Amino acid sequence: MKKTTYIAIDKSIIKENEAYEFPLFVASETENKMHLFKSANTPIIKSDMDKLSSIEALYINEHHRAHYLKYYNSIVKHEKKKYISFEQKATSVYKKASVILATLFANPDAVETYKASKNVVNELADTVSDDDFDIDSIINIAEHEYSIMTHSINVSIYALSLGSHLKLNKPRLKALGEAALLHDIGKSKINPEIVNKEGKLTDEEFEEIKKYPMLGYTIGMKLGIKNKEVLFGIRYHQEKMDGSGYPSGLRGENIPYVARIIAVCDVFDALTSKKSYREPMGAFEALLLMKTKMGKQLDGKILNNMIEMFK
Repeated sequence: MKKTTYIAIDKSIIKENEAYEFPLFVASETENKMHLFKSANTPIIKSDMDKLSSIEALYINEHHRAHYLKYYNSIVKHEKKKYISFEQKATSVYKKASVILATLFANPDAVETYKASKNVVNELADTVSDDDFDIDSIINIAEHEYSIMTHSINVSIYALSLGSHLKLNKPRLKALGEAALLHDIGKSKINPEIVNKEGKLTDEEFEEIKKYPMLGYTIGMKLGIKNKEVLFGIRYHQEKMDGSGYPSGLRGENIPYVARIIAVCDVFDALTSKKSYREPMGAFEALLLMKTKMGKQLDGKILNNMIEMFK
């Protein structure tokens, strides 16, 4: 029997007296299973809202993602008609990206979810082009408790910000944002015990994890991605300027430009995100480490531009 998959949703959309086409679930605090919070088409009442305030996350069955995304998109469109602050807009886009990416990682062959992720990239690109955009605001909005999903969104935001600073044209900027958002999608095909392992990998585990850029590239092809910059960003973001990276051992400017931008942003977010075994670095501390210890692996010009972006 196929195991039921649940995905976290943005619980801020749940309103009193509203009914939803999909049932809502909460995770048990003592058991490794889900409990029904509210049946489909049943109005939310005041006591539900009281309970919701103390619940960390709300979930839906993965099979209902299409209904949820349809409803969520209608909410976002409605909110756009009202004046909201830059921070509110950016936070809304971030939450939407979290839901869509969690769904895509659960089912990486879902073409409709991939199309939704492209819309998110467009919204993220609009966010960094906003007159009120400020990199420090984005850092405050970004989730710093590390997970593959939050990491992917953060890397996309940093890549779009850096690409804008580098004055990439709009089509190339969106290709960069899409590649950054999907750069880790190949990990959905790797044993989760290896992907989520804390600490150093064994040689065998590292050989397995090294397969994920090519797996991501293959997923991209199956999803119908035609843009080579997107595909090459996914495939080559783990290459190093000194040739020590993978999967192809490319060196210097033989590494596609988009992949070199993602590599810098990938390292930066990894260093500034909290993990169970270490505290996060501050932005200045991370950039200093990247400049002094990783100069042979990262593109120096791109890294210098990232440093300038944070000044």
